[in-house]
Amino acid sequence: MKNLNSVIANKDWETLLKSYTPSDLASNLTFIEALVLSRKILENEAWNDELQTYAIDLINAIRSKYPIDWNHDWRHDAYLGYAYDLRGWDHEEQYHAYNRAAEKCVSPNPEILMRIAMNWSCPGIYMKKNNEQKAITMLKKALSKTPYVEGVSCLIDLYNEVGDEEKKQHWEKILKESEKSQLYAPYEFLNIFEKYGW
Repeated sequence: MKNLNSVIANKDWETLLKSYTPSDLASNLTFIEALVLSRKILENEAWNDELQTYAIDLINAIRSKYPIDWNHDWRHDAYLGYAYDLRGWDHEEQYHAYNRAAEKCVSPNPEILMRIAMNWSCPGIYMKKNNEQKAITMLKKALSKTPYVEGVSCLIDLYNEVGDEEKKQHWEKILKESEKSQLYAPYEFLNIFEKYGW
């Protein structure tokens, strides 16, 4: 454990990858220590793909090792969705993580709804779990208070897809205002790390 602490303190990620499996880390660290470490690895300075994949494996190992702690707060699943979002692959797993987060909320977080809807056309999701109309409904609900650039852009694409030129033009005007105001979605659910000493 002393050696592991030294590796983590020095951010020696190469040694960490070679010497410890994600399951090893989940077993040797507390829930909070492992979760904070996963984010450090995920957002490593080089944005290294191998490290990010390892971080996702660690997050999933944490979820398996500490189910009670994990399920205590919907933001843990949202964080896993964020991790898949950063990697830009496995949209189906990203969808499932964000969807679990939404299901655990009394009132689903608008940004989570937006991120679920934005995956509407991905393989494994389109027509099985989501489609144009569901995504439009979800995005309109999600963007009712804050028209985030990412969500509005997706809504414009959706209206283009279904051939609704009038609504597309309406949202294009909103997009210009959102861009001018720099209304980009902040992944505000990551604020859970503040209580973990991030």
